[in-house]
Amino acid sequence: MKILIVGAGAMACLTGGKLKASGEDVRLYNRLNSHVETINEQGLRIVEKDNSVTQIDLEIVQQLKADEQVDILLILLKAQANEVVLGKLRGKLAEETVIVTMQNGIGNAETIQQWFPMNTVVSGTLGHGASVEHDGTILHRGWGTNYLGDVDEETASKKLTAFAEKLSIAGMKTEVSEDVNAVIWNKLFVNAAFNSVTALTRLRNGDILNTQEGEDLLRAVTKEAVLVARAEGVDADAEAVAEECLRMGRQDIGANKSSMLMDILRKRQTEIEVINGGIVKLGKKHGIETPVNASLAGLIRIIEQNYKLRVDEPSVQK
Repeated sequence: MKILIVGAGAMACLTGGKLKASGEDVRLYNRLNSHVETINEQGLRIVEKDNSVTQIDLEIVQQLKADEQVDILLILLKAQANEVVLGKLRGKLAEETVIVTMQNGIGNAETIQQWFPMNTVVSGTLGHGASVEHDGTILHRGWGTNYLGDVDEETASKKLTAFAEKLSIAGMKTEVSEDVNAVIWNKLFVNAAFNSVTALTRLRNGDILNTQEGEDLLRAVTKEAVLVARAEGVDADAEAVAEECLRMGRQDIGANKSSMLMDILRKRQTEIEVINGGIVKLGKKHGIETPVNASLAGLIRIIEQNYKLRVDEPSVQK
């Protein structure tokens, strides 16, 4: 099986590196930057929980030939980069290539399907986590289960099943789910609850729960999200969702810095449009008011559009 991963961030490198280390035919596709150049010259280093290090020769390319013969195209970009990056691949994929998006947020698969109408496009979620320590080195810091959606078409379904098996063999447990939409929404509930609030407050995930106001805000965000999810046909209970998000914030992901917080600190565009913004968009579709998510999304947009005017902390006078 030939696998091409779009992106070279932490999760793309973790997935590609694990697959390559297990003997799979895998490459990454990404623009040149210092991180990519380091990997091409020196290989990728994956640091595990016990601080053991795996060194992997991993190829990252910048060009594809027409009708590229790959079985799986796995998209692990930040969602805001989809249009620019994937636009360069239009017309270059064979019709038999199955496209898998395992990105944050909602609506990615539908948009990608419009750009690649002849290909099968499937959504999935990542249960693993990683971060870039420095150029060429990533830290493996999450060990959940990945999920892939399934399709009726037999050939594509077989490829997805085989891909899930290869990910599992590589050390990233993956299952094919008949109801991946519910899995995607469950991940979205967590992202919506923590990402924008941590980005605005500059706090780690668990620290937004240090006050009653933080807990109340989490409940308000998830309550709106559940109303929209139910309108989309997802079976979800607002109280259960809130309690699970609170538990995760206090036990599982409390020490983490959210990806949106890191984007804001680095003055980058965030994934707000497919997280809180995605909830607002679908809320409008169903006539559901989502004022809390709309306010959070609006505040993040204000920050994104005014990085050059931002007042930073003053330097310490000695």
